[in-house]
Amino acid sequence: MSPAAARWWLRLRAGFVAFHLVAVCVLALPSPGPGMRRAAWRDPTVQGEFRTWARTLRGLGFDVDAARLEQILWGLARRWVAIKGAMIRPMRPYADSLTGHQPWRMFVAPHRFPARLEIDLREGDTWRPIYVARDPDHAWRARQLDHDRVRAAIFRYGWPSYERAYGDFARWLARQAARDFPAGQALRVRMFKTRTLGPGEVRAGKVAGGRYIHERVFDLGAVRAELAAREGTGE
Repeated sequence: MSPAAARWWLRLRAGFVAFHLVAVCVLALPSPGPGMRRAAWRDPTVQGEFRTWARTLRGLGFDVDAARLEQILWGLARRWVAIKGAMIRPMRPYADSLTGHQPWRMFVAPHRFPARLEIDLREGDTWRPIYVARDPDHAWRARQLDHDRVRAAIFRYGWPSYERAYGDFARWLARQAARDFPAGQALRVRMFKTRTLGPGEVRAGKVAGGRYIHERVFDLGAVRAELAAREGTGE
């Protein structure tokens, strides 16, 4: 390689390294991602954070309540998402070519209102639980459902941004139940959302209450018929 060619190669390599570093930094900028939905912001955990931060800001002399703080942050977040979108647009083809995406986001606060997966089977006129998360007495397919990777997905299904994925997951469960319980008539998949207790409440022996969300009920007879049709057509 001639001296001139060597100099050009060094410049090109330095330019590529600089571009790569800029691309990595820009793509790593924080973003709310799927959290930019009003339904997600209405979650009790998020609302609790607004109240906590508003109380802290008032202690520092700022006249703001939780509702006003949410309004301010929503406007700022929308502007930031637009700015970040413009910044990463030139980097997107490069990231796509390397498949270098990292959608995970760091934990920003304790989740005070978790949702627990529960699955019930109806045989005759009676519903009975067949799976309750981390309950050894109701452990249908627990080897799969309690796996770290699956638990990470199930955690997301308690949030409003994952309705479609949760629906697909529930239908998958119905297909497995249709095979595993030939006498089963229906399957109910739902999440029990509750508030974690504080230290004082635990010491006082208080029992956490809650409510069921995201309920899906499947006719297992219809599911078996669908499976038989698929097998008959070779799908």
